[in-house]
Amino acid sequence: MTTALWPTISYQDVAAPAPRSWAVAFWRALIFCLLFSIIFLPEFVRDGVSDPSLPYAKVAGGFRFIDLAILFVVFGHVVALGCLHSKVVRFPRPLIVPGLAFLGCIGLAIGYGRSRGGGNFFFDWRGLALGIGLYFVWSLWLRNSFDVAAAVRVFAIYMAARIGLLYALYLAGYRDTLAGVPIPIFDGPVLSCIVFTGLLAFRYRESSSGTSKLLWSGLAVAAYLFVLLCFRRTYWGELAVGTLILLLLQQRNRIRNLVLLAGLVALAAVILGASFSSRIQSLDVTRDDTEFSADNANHVYDLMDAWYQVRQSPVMGIGVGTSYSTWHIRNWKTESVMVHNAPLHVWLKYGITGLICYLWFHLALLRWLYRHSKAAMSRNTAFLGAAFAYLAAQFAMTLGFAPWPYSELQLTTLISFLLAAAATAADPPPLRFES
Repeated sequence: MTTALWPTISYQDVAAPAPRSWAVAFWRALIFCLLFSIIFLPEFVRDGVSDPSLPYAKVAGGFRFIDLAILFVVFGHVVALGCLHSKVVRFPRPLIVPGLAFLGCIGLAIGYGRSRGGGNFFFDWRGLALGIGLYFVWSLWLRNSFDVAAAVRVFAIYMAARIGLLYALYLAGYRDTLAGVPIPIFDGPVLSCIVFTGLLAFRYRESSSGTSKLLWSGLAVAAYLFVLLCFRRTYWGELAVGTLILLLLQQRNRIRNLVLLAGLVALAAVILGASFSSRIQSLDVTRDDTEFSADNANHVYDLMDAWYQVRQSPVMGIGVGTSYSTWHIRNWKTESVMVHNAPLHVWLKYGITGLICYLWFHLALLRWLYRHSKAAMSRNTAFLGAAFAYLAAQFAMTLGFAPWPYSELQLTTLISFLLAAAATAADPPPLRFES
C-alpha cells in the first residue's frame, strides 16, 4: 500500500525501453556521415589563386552548389519537423536572447554596409546561416540521450576512419608543406575537428573500461599526434587549452594522463626533429627573425590595421560587405575583409553592439555547457565535458590570432552538431513514476 501511495521517481528516458528500428539508425548514420564529410571539404584554397573545388563553385545569385544542397536538406527536415507534432526542437534557453540579439546586429550591419556601398553581404556570415539551418537537421534525429550516444559513436567511427586515411596518405607521400616542413594536412577546420575528436576520445576513455577504453585511447593518441604533426600553432593551442580544461575537470588519474601526453609530445618531437622546438619558440609573437616565426609580424600588423579602422568608427564599424585598405600589411594584401582576431573582427564588421552580443552569447554558452557537464543525471556527461572543453579552447584561441569561426561552413557544421547534441543531452528526461 505504501508503495502505491508513494511512487518512486526515476530519471529514465521514456524512449529507452522501445528499441529503435534499424532503418532509422541506418538513415541517421548515413545522413550524419554525409554531413560530417562537409568538414573535410576545404572551403578556401590555400594559395588564394586556384579555383574553389566543385562543391563550392557558384551556381546562381551568389549561391554555391553546397549552399543549395544544404538548403534542400534543411527544407526537407523542417517540413518533417512540422509534420511531427510531438517533436520539439530543443535550444538552450539562456542562449535565445543573446543569439537573437546578435542576429539583429547582423541585420543592422548589412544595412550599414549597404549605405557605404558594400556588396556580397552574405559572405561574412554565410557559414553561420547554414550552420543554423543544419541545427534543425541534427535536431530531427537527436530525440533523446540514447540518440546522442549513438551519434557520438557514429562521429567517433567516422573520424577514426578519416584520420586513418590521412595517416595513410601522409605515409604514402601525399603531404602539405609548412615552413619547409612536410605535414599531413594544412586545412584549419579539418584540424580543429580533429582537435575535438582528440578531446572527445580523451574524455571518454576516463569513463570507459575494457575494450571501449582501449579503442577510445587509440583514437585519442591518433588525434593528438596528428595535430602535433601538422605544425599549426592555433590548433596546438586549441588542443593544449582543451586538454588543460579536461584535466581540471577530472578528479583522478591526472598524473598518469600528463605522462601519456608528455609521451605524445616527445614522439612528435622525434618525428619532426629540431623544427619542432623551433616552431614552439615561434609562439613568442615578438619574434619574426626565424623561418618558423616569419609570419608573426603579419599577424600582429593585421590586428593593427583593423584596430585603426575600428578607432575611426568605434560604434558602427565598417559594416558587412565592405573592405578596408591596409597599411602595415600592404606587402601581404592591399585590402582586407577579415581580421585574424574574432572580437576585433566582430567589432569591425558588426559594431560595438555586435561585439557585446557576441561575447554575451559565448559566455552564456560556456556557462551553460559547464553547468550541464557537471550534472550527474546526464547520460552524456563525457560528451558535454568534451564539447565544453573544445568550445572554450576555440573561443580562447580566437581572442589571439585566429579568425571568428562562423565564416567557414566546415566549422559551423561541427559547431551546430555539438550544440544540437548538447541541447538534447542536457535536456532533463521526463519524470516517470513507478509503483
